[in-house]
Amino acid sequence: MAIKTIRKLGGLGNIGPWFAALLVSTCAALFWNPAATAQTTYSITDLGTQPGATCVASAINDNGEVVGHCSSGSFNEVAFVWRNGVMTSLGKLPRANYSQAHAINSQGVVVGEGDTGDFRPHPTLYRNGTVIDIDASGGNARAIYINDNGIIVGDYSKGFGNASSWSAVIWTEEATKPGRFRRISLEPYPGGDSKSRYGYATGANQDIQVVGWVQNSLFGQMGAFWNNDANHTLSLLEPVPGDWTSIAWGMNDFGQAVGESHPPFGSRPVLWDNDGAHTPVELPLLPGDNYGSAGAINNRGHILGSSAYGTQGTWNVGPRRLVIWRDGGVFELQSLLDPLTGDGWTLTSASAINDLGQIVGNGLHNGQPAAFLMSPVIP
Repeated sequence: MAIKTIRKLGGLGNIGPWFAALLVSTCAALFWNPAATAQTTYSITDLGTQPGATCVASAINDNGEVVGHCSSGSFNEVAFVWRNGVMTSLGKLPRANYSQAHAINSQGVVVGEGDTGDFRPHPTLYRNGTVIDIDASGGNARAIYINDNGIIVGDYSKGFGNASSWSAVIWTEEATKPGRFRRISLEPYPGGDSKSRYGYATGANQDIQVVGWVQNSLFGQMGAFWNNDANHTLSLLEPVPGDWTSIAWGMNDFGQAVGESHPPFGSRPVLWDNDGAHTPVELPLLPGDNYGSAGAINNRGHILGSSAYGTQGTWNVGPRRLVIWRDGGVFELQSLLDPLTGDGWTLTSASAINDLGQIVGNGLHNGQPAAFLMSPVIP
């Protein structure tokens, strides 16, 4: 899953005709041209590690600050931030076994999750050298996003019961009581069997529009878009016509979402436009592939995802290749590494992309697991 923090660019006028073309669904077949030539390559930086640990990069802000977690064994993870080339531990809650960082805003404030001794996730805020449990109500919860005003988005469960215990939520800090937060639940799709009705957030933007998915016995699983009006109105992100279900993994500040549309035994990468209907646009795959997903999108319309081949009528899916949709085409990320810094690297996951086009993820560096930062090299 793709988790990121991005900053608005100040309106559609700053994006130019390239981005405007992306918004016109009827021109999508012309715009997404797999034969297009890549316009940039990427240098890659090993983020380093903590002694005896393997590290995972989860998110990046527009200052190039990266967050994630490092693990030195089963259930022994510690959240980290990478600034100015230095990886620093963010610590844990009291009596905690683990901590993870999932998002960082432009002020460098971080959110994630951690436990208090029982391995149950609590939503955590890493700020000014402290770790704060923002919802100590006894449920299971995690924070996945924080905007520049400090509003936090995540997921909350009342316990270990059925699926309906989960809901997408928003936490806002009380103005007169710093460190205390109020939780607002985002409603799932109404109707159907109450024991199979729930919602889950996977991404959000600066305006606190939220995406994820909802489950309902009426239709199964569908991508979800909760708007930022007073009622947090829910819209379903429909699959590509003819497909069955869908799921959204990320969004940008313009309200565009990306994720998957599911035919039988398959997955298609999809962009949902920010028109009133949230029109789904299927994204092209690498030549010869028929299976893929889109996980993150920045304000420039660059999208991260994967492409693979699946045997028709089965769940046998071959190796997934990491891709980026940009500059009018789809490109394998591995092929875009510059020869000097890319030597010895094999990319295995790409988690987030900021508005500068920098990408974080994980791979193998000279055969060893490593977290990376990729930065575009402008020709």
